Amino acid sequence: MTATGSLPTARESAVPTSRRLSIAMWCAGIASFALLHAPQGLLTFVAADLDRSAAAVAWIISGATLGLALSLPLWAVLAARRGVAWSMRVSATTSALIALLLPLAPTLELLVAGRFLQGAALGGIPALAVALVHEVISGRRAAVVAGGYIAAASIGGLSGRLVAPLLAEIGGWRLGLLLLDLVGAAITITMAVLLPRTTPSGAPAGRTLRVFLRQLRDARLRALFLMGGMLLGAMIGMYNAITFRLEAPPYALPAAVVSFVFLAYLGGTAAAQLSGRLSLRFGLRTPLLAGCALMLAGALLTGTTPLPLVITGVVLLTTGMFLAHSVASSAVAGFAGADRASAGSMYNVFYYGGSSLFGWLCSAAWTASGWPAVVIVLGALAIAAGGCALAATRR
Repeated sequence: MTATGSLPTARESAVPTSRRLSIAMWCAGIASFALLHAPQGLLTFVAADLDRSAAAVAWIISGATLGLALSLPLWAVLAARRGVAWSMRVSATTSALIALLLPLAPTLELLVAGRFLQGAALGGIPALAVALVHEVISGRRAAVVAGGYIAAASIGGLSGRLVAPLLAEIGGWRLGLLLLDLVGAAITITMAVLLPRTTPSGAPAGRTLRVFLRQLRDARLRALFLMGGMLLGAMIGMYNAITFRLEAPPYALPAAVVSFVFLAYLGGTAAAQLSGRLSLRFGLRTPLLAGCALMLAGALLTGTTPLPLVITGVVLLTTGMFLAHSVASSAVAGFAGADRASAGSMYNVFYYGGSSLFGWLCSAAWTASGWPAVVIVLGALAIAAGGCALAATRR
């Protein structure tokens, strides 16, 4: 009852739920992406400690995203049977426990295997987060909360990558990873507590798989799925290789200084926060193409020699990626209707599958032919992603 004695309106009842969900989504974005991407700032430390190449240690990142990508359909099936929020809680708890064991891995192979398992356990959060937002709230508020989740993801990715090298300079890469994993585990548990209850759809596994196949036949959704893989693949590939480049001549920067390149993620945070409002004002095509154009410009700038231009290129590519990804992931949920959880899972299969493939490819390109080869890969991915944007928004 309100102060006047009348029942609360639907709008009044929705406000606390929306705020609680928004906080939970920020926790989800920060923790999941910190746990997933923190080792990226440690790649040069691991390579030096274990005497392995850039292409070899890149599997620390690619292994986790591959495990995540392969697990996503299973999380969608589980969400249909047990509920989206319940599945996200299981994902948060399991991934937090695995994270605490990773710093104990004695070899690169065991570390990669552990990261694969961590990615698979973590998959329930990115697979279901946007779908949960649209299930609990609707309209413009849903787009804003979903954009907040993407913004939080950029902060999580930034904080893990930025802090890890600083800690590694003090106590080695294992200590740095352990401390970050402890913080990430605490935040994921906070998210699990804050999530609202949801009702399972009860859909059988066979129906969920049929929905996946139907969505793959949808031209708009298929274009967005492919676009997601190219977007994240380009950004992860750039960051996998850029630390090796900046620590090598002619820059020869200390690892602790190089870690500040990840501050470029702040551009992604701002872009993700604006994405919902931009899509409401201009539609889908304009922000999608703008994001791809920024990525292409950024890729080309990283091919120059002056350090300020290189860093500017990193910022532009990161900003463009998060702008395009935020709009694309929300569009997937909108196009899919009642099957948005399945569509979100399929989008993330391509999103993280692309991260595994193209993230490793950029490291291999750097190992084989240096930065010009990396620029070619990044530019091709940005152009191809723009083509997918046109296909997805064709009238």
